[in-house]
Amino acid sequence: MIVLGGGNKTLDKVYQEMIGTYKNKDFYSSLYNKFIKDILGNKNIQDLTSNDIDYFYIYLTNKTHGGHFYSKNYIKKIMNLLKKIFEYGIEKKYVDTNLVEIKLYFLKSD
Repeated sequence: MIVLGGGNKTLDKVYQEMIGTYKNKDFYSSLYNKFIKDILGNKNIQDLTSNDIDYFYIYLTNKTHGGHFYSKNYIKKIMNLLKKIFEYGIEKKYVDTNLVEIKLYFLKSD
């Protein structure tokens, strides 16, 4: 992936920048801190690969809460937040491709 600018921004730093512009942060912060931060937050956004997104999605589909798997709809909300982080990264020229958008396109068949 070509780095367009912004140096080495971790996904967490990009998220923190992005969420600062949101009025209702609570829902997104809850999703981010519970699911995304520990898995992808410390990685530089420009170093993430489609494999990282695949593994993250597989992790979500296998994660349970109270003995039950998370619903596809709930997982989609988490993935949509990750997509928004990449969209913000593109807008700020930290990355040039939204890897999540590409993956979500292929997952629409469920």
